[in-house]
Amino acid sequence: MGNERHIGRVGGLAAALGVGNVRRTATRMTVSICVATAVVMVAPAPDSTVSPAVRLTADSTALIIGTSGVPTPDDYYVDSVKNQFIVPTHSGRIDYVKVTTPEEIWPARLPALLSALLGLGIGDPHLFGLGAPGFDVPWWKLTGLFDLTLDQSILKGIPDLERAMVAHGNDDLIIYGYSQSAVIANREKRKLAEQYPAGTKAPDIDFVLGGDPNLPNGGFFARFPGLHIPIIDWSLDGPAPTDTQFDTVEINRQYDFMGDFPLYPLNPIADLNALLGFLYVHLYPFDVSLPADPTTSPAYQGTHGDTSYYFFETPDLPLFGPLRTLGVPESLIDVVEPFFKVLVDLGYDRSIPPWEPTRARLIPQLDPGNLATDLVDAIGEGINNAVALIGSPPALSIPAAPGTADQNAGIERDLSRPATNLKTVSPDLGDDVSQDPPADTHDNLETSQRTVRPELAATRDEVTETIGAVKSVIGNGRTVVRSAGGDNGSTPAVTDPARKTPGPDTVTKAGSDTKKVVTKVSDAIKTALSGDDDHNNGEGAEGGAQ
Repeated sequence: MGNERHIGRVGGLAAALGVGNVRRTATRMTVSICVATAVVMVAPAPDSTVSPAVRLTADSTALIIGTSGVPTPDDYYVDSVKNQFIVPTHSGRIDYVKVTTPEEIWPARLPALLSALLGLGIGDPHLFGLGAPGFDVPWWKLTGLFDLTLDQSILKGIPDLERAMVAHGNDDLIIYGYSQSAVIANREKRKLAEQYPAGTKAPDIDFVLGGDPNLPNGGFFARFPGLHIPIIDWSLDGPAPTDTQFDTVEINRQYDFMGDFPLYPLNPIADLNALLGFLYVHLYPFDVSLPADPTTSPAYQGTHGDTSYYFFETPDLPLFGPLRTLGVPESLIDVVEPFFKVLVDLGYDRSIPPWEPTRARLIPQLDPGNLATDLVDAIGEGINNAVALIGSPPALSIPAAPGTADQNAGIERDLSRPATNLKTVSPDLGDDVSQDPPADTHDNLETSQRTVRPELAATRDEVTETIGAVKSVIGNGRTVVRSAGGDNGSTPAVTDPARKTPGPDTVTKAGSDTKKVVTKVSDAIKTALSGDDDHNNGEGAEGGAQ
């Protein structure tokens, strides 16, 4: 028995060094022959309904590496990775193993500590809150001043991963990495690809990566390949390989600094948004999840080479994350966010597929017509949000109590719902009296009935009308997008010249009309506000009676 264990250890080490494990190979072949024989003896099974993005594996081991600041994953980390990313993409019985790596990034632990102490709530509290694995380090390292740099930490993390691979047979493995550990996994993938080129027998090793700085289109390390940032010691080693024998799943999120860095870094607003995306997107790795069949997810972008890609949209701009942290109401942010979202998105080109290595570029090629339409739409949306913010819920009509008509004469009626006077005969008074039907409460009203006052509604209609006029001057429609065909039916969108770029005169006229619209809308809002004040002072009774 002792000799067999010794042979097993030597065989595992030999596999890691590239020497074939004859005993393990023979065992796997025997099992495969038995399984094949059993399948032949059974009635033919129907075609598999498993998604092509789901790997069919034998009994496997998943090696879970932490992320920057989390040297050893805890149970919450492992369970989240298991349920949200690995189970949807891999079948079979899987054992989950925690892998300890340095995961240091000098001097980033200090701001994380300050954030936790001040209760700013930046970063997933399950990972970076006090008592979470992000603080499971010796007390003297909490400041981060004694941490390794990113390059040093990655170099030490690679042999830690390889030791875990040898310990678990170096075969039938799934390696999960996020952020810094995704870089570690990608470097190990490159080594394996060199060791096992196409056409050779390779071990069954899969990778599941998130927040990947090496993502070919969007990863920070892929935007500036070969660049070394001194002092903090970051070596940007370019895009991850996609032509190996090792299947990979890439999970990316919009505006993540590490995985979705702007293509045009001369756009300062997009850069600032991405920088804040590190705090408000990147530090929340488990805010997204894959469904049981991942290809049914809107996030699925397709499969290219050895890699399947998923991209989750971020509904809120990280640019306004600090305001949200300070408690600024979302309704106020909604007034300006649509406009800034257009500016931020000018820093990207979403028609480029994620598997295409794409370096940072200088000047984007813009369609003035599309840009003008987007800006007008965004301004209109912000104005409508402002009008809705200014308008308060309508005053509801209250039925007059008998004998208190004079007291109730000044009560404001709901101007958006004219009252219907029903003539009824009062047996007590013996006379015709006009009575209003009982008024609905605000909670009973349909959403469509909860409208702003007429003057604000008129302002909103005027805004919509003038925006439509400007858009008709800019062009009759947006550029048509059609599919170009490509890998597995998921391809970058290309533009069809359905309409040409407007000439200088048209653009000038559109700019002039836009200026008129802004002036007109501003005057309309001022008029509405002025009318609201007059109404509150009792001078708007005539308008209310109409």
